[in-house]
Amino acid sequence: MVITRKIEVFVCEADKELRRAYYEKLYANRDIAVKVANMGVSHLFALDNTMPYLSDEDRERIVFIGAKGNKATKQNAPYVAASEAFKGKADMGMVSCVLQNVQKTYQDDRKHGMWNRSLRSFKANMPVPFKADRFLNLRFSEYENGEGEKRQGCFFTLMGVPFQMKFGRDRSGNRIIVERVVGGEYKMCTSSLQFDRNKIFLLLCVDIPKKEVELDEGKTMYAYLGVMNPVICTCDVRAAKEYDSGYKWFEIGTKEEFNYRRRQIQEAVRRCQVENLYNSGGKGRKKKCQAIDRWHEKEKNYVATKLHTYSRMLVDLALKHRCGRIVLMNQTHREEEAKEQNAEGDSLVLRNWSYFGLKEKIGYKCKMAGIKLELDK
Repeated sequence: MVITRKIEVFVCEADKELRRAYYEKLYANRDIAVKVANMGVSHLFALDNTMPYLSDEDRERIVFIGAKGNKATKQNAPYVAASEAFKGKADMGMVSCVLQNVQKTYQDDRKHGMWNRSLRSFKANMPVPFKADRFLNLRFSEYENGEGEKRQGCFFTLMGVPFQMKFGRDRSGNRIIVERVVGGEYKMCTSSLQFDRNKIFLLLCVDIPKKEVELDEGKTMYAYLGVMNPVICTCDVRAAKEYDSGYKWFEIGTKEEFNYRRRQIQEAVRRCQVENLYNSGGKGRKKKCQAIDRWHEKEKNYVATKLHTYSRMLVDLALKHRCGRIVLMNQTHREEEAKEQNAEGDSLVLRNWSYFGLKEKIGYKCKMAGIKLELDK
Protein backbone atom coordinates (compact mmCIF):
# COMPACT_ATOMS: atom_id res chain seq x y z
CA MET A 1 0.00 0.00 0.00
CA VAL A 2 1.51 3.32 -1.11
CA ILE A 3 0.86 6.39 1.05
CA THR A 4 2.03 9.98 0.62
CA ARG A 5 3.30 12.21 3.42
CA LYS A 6 3.89 15.95 3.10
CA ILE A 7 7.09 17.09 4.85
CA GLU A 8 8.62 20.56 4.73
CA VAL A 9 12.26 20.65 3.59
CA PHE A 10 14.84 23.39 3.15
CA VAL A 11 18.30 23.76 1.61
CA CYS A 12 20.89 22.94 4.23
CA GLU A 13 23.77 25.26 3.35
CA ALA A 14 25.39 27.97 5.48
CA ASP A 15 27.07 29.92 2.66
CA LYS A 16 24.60 32.53 1.33
CA GLU A 17 25.90 32.64 -2.23
CA LEU A 18 25.96 28.88 -2.57
CA ARG A 19 22.50 28.60 -1.00
CA ARG A 20 21.17 31.16 -3.47
CA ALA A 21 22.67 29.18 -6.36
CA TYR A 22 21.00 26.01 -5.09
CA TYR A 23 17.61 27.72 -4.93
CA GLU A 24 18.06 29.12 -8.44
CA LYS A 25 18.81 25.61 -9.69
CA LEU A 26 15.71 24.21 -8.00
CA TYR A 27 13.38 26.88 -9.33
CA ALA A 28 14.90 26.58 -12.82
CA ASN A 29 14.14 22.84 -12.81
CA ARG A 30 10.65 23.56 -11.48
CA ASP A 31 9.99 25.97 -14.38
CA ILE A 32 11.26 23.41 -16.90
CA ALA A 33 9.01 20.73 -15.34
CA VAL A 34 5.96 22.99 -15.81
CA LYS A 35 6.92 23.67 -19.43
CA VAL A 36 7.47 19.95 -20.09
CA ALA A 37 4.09 19.06 -18.56
CA ASN A 38 2.17 21.63 -20.64
CA MET A 39 4.13 20.73 -23.76
CA GLY A 40 3.47 17.02 -23.16
CA VAL A 41 -0.29 17.35 -22.74
CA SER A 42 -0.49 19.55 -25.86
CA HIS A 43 1.60 17.02 -27.80
CA LEU A 44 -0.67 14.15 -26.75
CA PHE A 45 -3.75 16.14 -27.72
CA ALA A 46 -2.26 16.93 -31.13
CA LEU A 47 -1.50 13.25 -31.71
CA ASP A 48 -5.11 12.34 -30.93
CA ASN A 49 -6.79 15.00 -33.07
CA THR A 50 -6.48 16.17 -36.64
CA MET A 51 -6.10 19.86 -37.48
CA PRO A 52 -9.26 20.88 -39.41
CA TYR A 53 -7.78 24.13 -40.73
CA LEU A 54 -5.02 22.29 -42.67
CA SER A 55 -5.35 20.74 -46.09
CA ASP A 56 -4.72 17.04 -46.66
CA GLU A 57 -1.35 17.78 -48.27
CA ASP A 58 -0.21 19.90 -45.32
CA ARG A 59 -1.24 17.18 -42.87
CA GLU A 60 0.89 14.64 -44.72
CA ARG A 61 3.90 16.96 -44.56
CA ILE A 62 3.71 17.35 -40.77
CA VAL A 63 6.25 15.11 -39.02
CA PHE A 64 6.46 15.13 -35.22
CA ILE A 65 9.78 14.98 -33.41
CA GLY A 66 10.38 11.43 -32.25
CA ALA A 67 8.28 9.87 -34.99
CA LYS A 68 9.17 6.44 -36.32
CA GLY A 69 8.59 6.63 -40.04
CA ASN A 70 5.64 8.96 -40.50
CA LYS A 71 3.92 8.03 -37.24
CA ALA A 72 4.59 9.38 -33.73
CA THR A 73 3.62 7.23 -30.76
CA LYS A 74 2.38 8.59 -27.44
CA GLN A 75 4.99 6.58 -25.54
CA ASN A 76 8.13 8.08 -27.09
CA ALA A 77 7.22 11.29 -28.97
CA PRO A 78 6.68 13.62 -25.94
CA TYR A 79 9.94 12.48 -24.29
CA VAL A 80 11.97 12.89 -27.51
CA ALA A 81 10.54 16.38 -28.01
CA ALA A 82 11.34 17.33 -24.40
CA SER A 83 14.82 15.84 -24.73
CA GLU A 84 15.50 17.94 -27.83
CA ALA A 85 14.44 21.10 -25.99
CA PHE A 86 15.80 20.62 -22.46
CA LYS A 87 18.64 18.06 -22.53
CA GLY A 88 21.56 19.44 -20.55
CA LYS A 89 19.35 22.07 -18.91
CA ALA A 90 17.37 19.84 -16.53
CA ASP A 91 17.45 16.44 -14.88
CA MET A 92 16.14 14.04 -17.56
CA GLY A 93 14.98 11.55 -14.93
CA MET A 94 12.68 14.29 -13.65
CA VAL A 95 11.49 15.00 -17.21
CA SER A 96 10.69 11.30 -17.70
CA CYS A 97 8.68 11.17 -14.45
CA VAL A 98 6.78 14.36 -15.36
CA LEU A 99 5.79 12.95 -18.75
CA GLN A 100 4.69 9.66 -17.17
CA ASN A 101 2.38 11.58 -14.82
CA VAL A 102 1.09 13.69 -17.73
CA GLN A 103 0.26 10.59 -19.77
CA LYS A 104 -1.57 9.06 -16.82
CA THR A 105 -3.66 12.18 -16.12
CA TYR A 106 -4.35 12.61 -19.84
CA GLN A 107 -5.68 9.07 -20.15
CA ASP A 108 -7.80 9.55 -17.02
CA ASP A 109 -9.24 12.78 -18.46
CA ARG A 110 -10.14 10.97 -21.67
CA LYS A 111 -11.97 8.25 -19.75
CA HIS A 112 -13.97 10.82 -17.77
CA GLY A 113 -14.91 12.91 -20.82
CA MET A 114 -12.22 15.53 -21.33
CA TRP A 115 -14.02 16.78 -24.46
CA ASN A 116 -16.58 18.61 -22.31
CA ARG A 117 -13.97 20.91 -20.77
CA SER A 118 -10.74 22.70 -21.61
CA LEU A 119 -7.39 20.92 -21.83
CA ARG A 120 -5.63 20.49 -18.48
CA SER A 121 -2.88 23.03 -17.75
CA PHE A 122 -0.10 22.85 -15.18
CA LYS A 123 1.08 25.71 -12.98
CA ALA A 124 4.07 26.50 -10.79
CA ASN A 125 2.63 24.71 -7.74
CA MET A 126 2.55 21.32 -9.49
CA PRO A 127 4.54 18.52 -7.77
CA VAL A 128 7.86 17.86 -9.50
CA PRO A 129 8.48 14.08 -9.37
CA PHE A 130 11.81 12.28 -8.94
CA LYS A 131 12.58 8.57 -8.85
CA ALA A 132 13.57 7.09 -5.51
CA ASP A 133 17.19 6.50 -6.60
CA ARG A 134 17.61 10.27 -7.11
CA PHE A 135 17.31 10.84 -3.35
CA LEU A 136 20.89 10.16 -2.28
CA ASN A 137 22.42 9.71 1.16
CA LEU A 138 19.14 9.69 3.08
CA ARG A 139 20.18 9.55 6.73
CA PHE A 140 19.68 10.76 10.30
CA SER A 141 22.64 12.56 11.85
CA GLU A 142 23.43 15.07 14.57
CA TYR A 143 23.78 18.79 13.97
CA GLU A 144 24.00 22.00 16.02
CA ASN A 145 21.21 24.56 15.81
CA GLY A 146 21.67 28.33 16.05
CA GLU A 147 21.83 28.18 19.86
CA GLY A 148 24.57 25.55 19.87
CA GLU A 149 22.30 22.69 20.94
CA LYS A 150 22.81 19.25 19.43
CA ARG A 151 19.81 17.87 17.55
CA GLN A 152 19.02 14.82 15.44
CA GLY A 153 17.97 15.70 11.89
CA CYS A 154 17.17 13.94 8.62
CA PHE A 155 19.25 14.89 5.56
CA PHE A 156 19.36 13.89 1.90
CA THR A 157 20.77 15.12 -1.42
CA LEU A 158 18.76 15.70 -4.61
CA MET A 159 20.30 16.97 -7.88
CA GLY A 160 23.42 17.83 -5.90
CA VAL A 161 21.43 20.06 -3.53
CA PRO A 162 21.63 19.21 0.22
CA PHE A 163 18.27 19.17 2.00
CA GLN A 164 17.10 18.81 5.59
CA MET A 165 13.62 17.75 6.66
CA LYS A 166 11.61 19.87 9.08
CA PHE A 167 9.23 17.70 11.11
CA GLY A 168 7.93 20.36 13.54
CA ARG A 169 5.52 18.96 16.14
CA ASP A 170 5.09 15.84 13.99
CA ARG A 171 1.54 14.96 14.99
CA SER A 172 1.24 12.74 11.89
CA GLY A 173 4.19 10.52 12.80
CA ASN A 174 6.23 11.44 9.71
CA ARG A 175 9.53 10.99 11.56
CA ILE A 176 8.76 7.35 12.39
CA ILE A 177 7.91 6.63 8.74
CA VAL A 178 11.16 8.21 7.51
CA GLU A 179 13.14 6.26 10.12
CA ARG A 180 11.62 3.03 8.82
CA VAL A 181 12.47 4.05 5.24
CA VAL A 182 16.08 4.66 6.26
CA GLY A 183 16.13 1.35 8.14
CA GLY A 184 14.81 -0.53 5.08
CA GLU A 185 11.52 -1.60 6.67
CA TYR A 186 9.53 0.55 4.22
CA LYS A 187 10.33 1.10 0.55
CA MET A 188 10.53 4.61 -0.87
CA CYS A 189 8.75 5.15 -4.21
CA THR A 190 8.80 7.98 -6.75
CA SER A 191 8.39 11.16 -4.69
CA SER A 192 7.93 14.84 -5.52
CA LEU A 193 8.97 18.32 -4.52
CA GLN A 194 6.24 20.94 -4.32
CA PHE A 195 6.98 24.67 -4.28
CA ASP A 196 4.41 26.65 -2.32
CA ARG A 197 5.27 30.35 -2.16
CA ASN A 198 8.50 30.56 -0.14
CA LYS A 199 8.38 26.99 1.15
CA ILE A 200 9.38 23.65 -0.35
CA PHE A 201 7.59 20.42 0.57
CA LEU A 202 8.61 16.83 -0.02
CA LEU A 203 5.68 14.63 -1.02
CA LEU A 204 7.19 11.39 0.22
CA CYS A 205 5.62 8.26 -1.27
CA VAL A 206 6.20 5.13 0.81
CA ASP A 207 5.20 1.54 0.10
CA ILE A 208 3.96 0.13 3.42
CA PRO A 209 3.42 -3.63 3.63
CA LYS A 210 0.00 -4.86 4.67
CA LYS A 211 -0.53 -5.71 8.32
CA GLU A 212 -0.91 -9.43 8.80
CA VAL A 213 -3.93 -9.95 11.04
CA GLU A 214 -5.91 -13.18 11.21
CA LEU A 215 -9.34 -12.16 9.97
CA ASP A 216 -12.52 -14.19 9.79
CA GLU A 217 -13.76 -13.89 6.18
CA GLY A 218 -17.24 -14.92 7.25
CA LYS A 219 -17.55 -12.11 9.77
CA THR A 220 -18.83 -8.71 8.58
CA MET A 221 -18.90 -5.21 10.01
CA TYR A 222 -22.03 -3.28 8.90
CA ALA A 223 -21.68 0.51 8.91
CA TYR A 224 -24.00 3.43 8.19
CA LEU A 225 -22.53 6.79 7.15
CA GLY A 226 -24.92 9.61 8.03
CA VAL A 227 -25.09 13.37 7.71
CA MET A 228 -25.66 14.00 11.41
CA ASN A 229 -24.02 10.97 13.04
CA PRO A 230 -20.78 10.23 11.18
CA VAL A 231 -20.57 6.43 11.58
CA ILE A 232 -22.86 3.83 13.19
CA CYS A 233 -21.70 0.22 12.94
CA THR A 234 -22.43 -3.28 14.20
CA CYS A 235 -21.11 -6.81 13.78
CA ASP A 236 -24.51 -8.49 14.08
CA VAL A 237 -26.47 -9.06 10.88
CA ARG A 238 -29.73 -9.04 12.85
CA ALA A 239 -28.98 -5.55 14.13
CA ALA A 240 -28.07 -4.37 10.62
CA LYS A 241 -31.45 -5.48 9.24
CA GLU A 242 -33.43 -3.83 12.03
CA TYR A 243 -32.04 -0.81 13.87
CA ASP A 244 -34.30 -1.21 16.95
CA SER A 245 -33.59 -4.92 17.35
CA GLY A 246 -31.87 -4.45 20.70
CA TYR A 247 -28.48 -5.72 19.53
CA LYS A 248 -25.33 -3.77 20.18
CA TRP A 249 -24.40 -0.81 17.96
CA PHE A 250 -21.17 1.21 18.01
CA GLU A 251 -21.30 4.97 17.42
CA ILE A 252 -18.21 6.71 16.04
CA GLY A 253 -18.49 10.48 16.35
CA THR A 254 -21.56 12.48 17.34
CA LYS A 255 -23.73 15.18 15.85
CA GLU A 256 -22.36 17.79 18.30
CA GLU A 257 -18.76 16.76 17.65
CA PHE A 258 -18.76 16.95 13.86
CA ASN A 259 -21.74 18.67 12.24
CA TYR A 260 -22.38 21.30 14.91
CA ARG A 261 -18.75 22.41 15.11
CA ARG A 262 -18.53 22.55 11.34
CA ARG A 263 -21.62 24.76 11.21
CA GLN A 264 -19.96 27.07 13.73
CA ILE A 265 -17.00 27.54 11.36
CA GLN A 266 -19.41 28.22 8.48
CA GLU A 267 -21.20 30.85 10.60
CA ALA A 268 -17.85 32.52 11.24
CA VAL A 269 -17.30 32.65 7.48
CA ARG A 270 -20.73 34.23 7.01
CA ARG A 271 -20.05 36.87 9.68
CA CYS A 272 -16.76 37.79 7.98
CA GLN A 273 -18.57 38.13 4.65
CA VAL A 274 -21.18 40.45 6.17
CA GLU A 275 -18.54 42.58 7.88
CA ASN A 276 -16.60 42.93 4.62
CA LEU A 277 -19.46 45.06 3.26
CA TYR A 278 -18.45 47.86 5.64
CA ASN A 279 -14.76 47.90 4.70
CA SER A 280 -13.46 51.03 3.04
CA GLY A 281 -12.38 50.93 -0.59
CA GLY A 282 -8.86 50.32 -1.81
CA LYS A 283 -6.08 48.07 -0.44
CA GLY A 284 -7.14 45.19 -2.70
CA ARG A 285 -9.56 42.28 -2.46
CA LYS A 286 -6.98 39.77 -1.23
CA LYS A 287 -6.26 41.66 1.98
CA LYS A 288 -9.97 42.13 2.76
CA CYS A 289 -10.68 38.41 2.30
CA GLN A 290 -7.83 37.15 4.49
CA ALA A 291 -10.15 36.29 7.38
CA ILE A 292 -12.59 34.47 5.09
CA ASP A 293 -9.80 32.45 3.48
CA ARG A 294 -8.42 31.60 6.91
CA TRP A 295 -11.77 30.24 8.11
CA HIS A 296 -12.22 28.25 4.89
CA GLU A 297 -8.84 26.64 5.49
CA LYS A 298 -9.80 25.88 9.10
CA GLU A 299 -12.98 24.14 7.95
CA LYS A 300 -11.06 22.12 5.36
CA ASN A 301 -8.44 21.01 7.90
CA TYR A 302 -11.09 20.23 10.54
CA VAL A 303 -13.08 18.01 8.18
CA ALA A 304 -9.98 16.19 6.89
CA THR A 305 -8.78 15.51 10.45
CA LYS A 306 -12.15 14.20 11.60
CA LEU A 307 -12.63 11.94 8.59
CA HIS A 308 -9.18 10.44 9.10
CA THR A 309 -10.04 9.84 12.77
CA TYR A 310 -13.44 8.25 12.07
CA SER A 311 -12.10 5.97 9.30
CA ARG A 312 -9.23 4.82 11.52
CA MET A 313 -11.62 4.08 14.42
CA LEU A 314 -13.92 2.05 12.14
CA VAL A 315 -11.10 -0.05 10.68
CA ASP A 316 -9.55 -0.59 14.13
CA LEU A 317 -12.94 -1.74 15.43
CA ALA A 318 -13.22 -4.20 12.54
CA LEU A 319 -9.73 -5.53 13.28
CA LYS A 320 -10.58 -5.87 16.96
CA HIS A 321 -13.56 -8.07 16.09
CA ARG A 322 -11.56 -9.87 13.35
CA CYS A 323 -14.02 -8.87 10.61
CA GLY A 324 -12.83 -9.75 7.13
CA ARG A 325 -15.35 -7.47 5.45
CA ILE A 326 -16.92 -4.02 5.94
CA VAL A 327 -20.24 -3.24 4.24
CA LEU A 328 -21.42 0.37 3.96
CA MET A 329 -25.21 0.00 4.20
CA ASN A 330 -27.51 1.96 1.83
CA GLN A 331 -24.54 4.08 0.75
CA THR A 332 -25.46 4.37 -2.94
CA HIS A 333 -29.07 5.29 -2.11
CA ARG A 334 -27.97 7.89 0.45
CA GLU A 335 -25.62 9.60 -2.03
CA GLU A 336 -28.28 9.74 -4.75
CA GLU A 337 -30.81 11.14 -2.28
CA ALA A 338 -28.39 13.87 -1.20
CA LYS A 339 -27.76 14.84 -4.85
CA GLU A 340 -31.51 15.05 -5.50
CA GLN A 341 -32.01 17.32 -2.49
CA ASN A 342 -29.17 19.50 -3.74
CA ALA A 343 -30.79 19.71 -7.20
CA GLU A 344 -34.05 20.82 -5.56
CA GLY A 345 -32.27 23.73 -3.88
CA ASP A 346 -31.56 22.25 -0.45
CA SER A 347 -27.78 22.64 -0.65
CA LEU A 348 -27.36 22.27 3.13
CA VAL A 349 -27.34 18.47 2.91
CA LEU A 350 -24.69 18.19 0.20
CA ARG A 351 -22.74 21.12 1.69
CA ASN A 352 -22.14 19.08 4.83
CA TRP A 353 -22.02 15.66 3.14
CA SER A 354 -18.33 14.87 3.59
CA TYR A 355 -18.76 11.13 3.34
CA PHE A 356 -17.39 10.62 -0.13
CA GLY A 357 -14.03 11.55 1.41
CA LEU A 358 -14.81 9.35 4.41
CA LYS A 359 -15.60 6.44 2.07
CA GLU A 360 -12.26 6.92 0.28
CA LYS A 361 -10.32 7.03 3.55
CA ILE A 362 -12.07 3.90 4.82
CA GLY A 363 -11.23 2.22 1.51
CA TYR A 364 -7.47 2.73 1.58
CA LYS A 365 -7.24 1.88 5.29
CA CYS A 366 -9.16 -1.35 4.62
CA LYS A 367 -6.73 -2.12 1.81
CA MET A 368 -3.78 -1.66 4.19
CA ALA A 369 -5.37 -4.02 6.72
CA GLY A 370 -6.49 -6.61 4.15
CA ILE A 371 -10.21 -6.02 4.76
CA LYS A 372 -12.69 -6.11 1.88
CA LEU A 373 -14.92 -3.02 1.49
CA GLU A 374 -18.34 -3.36 -0.14
CA LEU A 375 -21.10 -0.85 -0.88
CA ASP A 376 -24.70 -1.80 -0.28
CA LYS A 377 -27.33 -0.25 -2.54
